[in-house]
Parts: sequence; C-alpha cells; structure tokens
Amino acid sequence: MAWKSALNTLTISLILSLEAVVVGSLLIPAKALNSPANSVHRPNPPQLPLNRQAVQPPGLTGSRPSSQQSGAAWNNFQPPEEGVPGRREGGGTRGLECPSATTALIPQSTMGQTISAKPTFFYYLPAAIDKTVQFELADERDKTLYKKSFRMVTSRAGVVSVSLGSDGNSPALEVGKNYQWYFTIKCNAKNYRDEVLVSGWINRTALPPTVKTELDRSPDRRVKLSIFAQQGLWYEYLATLAQLRVESPSDTGLASEWSEVLSSVELGKISQAPLVKSELTPITKK
Repeated sequence: MAWKSALNTLTISLILSLEAVVVGSLLIPAKALNSPANSVHRPNPPQLPLNRQAVQPPGLTGSRPSSQQSGAAWNNFQPPEEGVPGRREGGGTRGLECPSATTALIPQSTMGQTISAKPTFFYYLPAAIDKTVQFELADERDKTLYKKSFRMVTSRAGVVSVSLGSDGNSPALEVGKNYQWYFTIKCNAKNYRDEVLVSGWINRTALPPTVKTELDRSPDRRVKLSIFAQQGLWYEYLATLAQLRVESPSDTGLASEWSEVLSSVELGKISQAPLVKSELTPITKK
C-alpha cells in the first residue's frame, strides 16, 4: 500500500505545481501592463465632414428628451483636428465697455449640426448693448466666405439670435461640409482691439429619407422638436424651441425644456436668461 500512498502524494504535487504555473501566468505585474507592448490604443473618433449623423443618439418617441439624452447627442460631434478650436465664452482683448461674459449657445465640443442652408445662431449677452457686431463664416481651412457687420441694439441682458437667412447675400451651407463661424462685439470704435469674440463650428448634414419624410409630414413643431433631438440637430432644435417659447411665454414645460438642454451642455448658468429681441442694422462700408 506504501506505493499507492507515494503515488497519491506525487499526483497532488503535480496538480499544485500546474495550478501555480497557471495562476502565475495570469498575474501580470502592473509595470508590464504599462509597457508599450501591452498598451491599448483607442480608435480615433470618426472625423467630419459627415453627410449624416455619425452616432445615433438614444431613441426618443415623441416625448421630451431628458438632459442626459440630449447632452450625449449634442456632444457626439467633434470639430476636425486640423481646424481652429472654438470658443464658447468671450475671449480677446476687452475694455471696460465690453460684455466679456458673452457666450455662444453651442455644445461643449463647439460643433453643432444643422440641416439648414442658412441656420440661426444664438448668443447670451450679459448686458444690454448698442454696439457694432460682426459675424464671419469661414471654411474648414479658415478661409473667409462671408463677413458682415451690424449695429446691434438690445434693451436688456439675455439671449439674442443672428440668422444667415436674414441676409440674401449670405452663402448657403453645403451638405457634408464643416464651417467655422466668429461672432465679435466691437466695443470701441476708436480701438479695434477693444472687442469680445466667441466662435464655433457647424456641419450641414442630410437626413435619411425616411426621417426627412416623417419631418416633412409632421405639422406639429413639438413632434419636429423630438425628431431634431433624435438626429442630433442642435441648431434646428434650439431655433424651434426658442420660437415656441416666444409664442408661448407662459408655458412652463417649454421653459423647463430650454433649461434642460442648456444644462446638458454645461450652460446651466445662463439657462434662466430671457430671450431678447435685438435690432440688427447692416453697416455698409463707405
């Protein structure tokens, strides 16, 4: 029987040895994990231009999108790596008369999508102004395509809009292309450096045929609003929501929705600012 006992002891020893080898092979030192041979490289995000949405946001079926859903959709779109970074909040050389807290209502990435050839842009002004403002549109390589100066007059602080559609000479955005825009407030006519600037990116996309048909057939702008959210169309969503709020200023649901969408892109601090009508008078060069 002694030989059987010896055999069992040998078998157990072999099993323990094999287990030690297996476990030892799975325990990789942290230093080795950080070595170039074991490093994990994330794939680069898809680059624009796009002719349709790159990432489909969470499905919304006619209901008001939550801030988390809309935030995820709006920030899925990134400016091209070779482009000039956008600036949501006022920058540049500013004098005492400049509203330095001027803010563009755009996603954190500074890139927003549109299906419009001549979209509307929104800005928060922290004070009433009577100033010269300049809107400039450039291509992806920062070549100026359009530049226009206006006298802007507002009665109080709040959110104002500038629409390319208000100028028949403004260019139509092409589907699948990226554009840069610049909004500048000229604070002192005698000092060209006394100004505040915000900037961002916009990409015009084409809707899938089925979605376009659904959008065209829907007479209810609140249903359209849901479609815009589904497709990640920041400019259409904001413009439609702003129009609805102007028409129904006592609608608390619309006010809440406005607050949610701005909070979803980290602009909650200006979400309670009123929509303000501005007088825009083109300035012609003499």
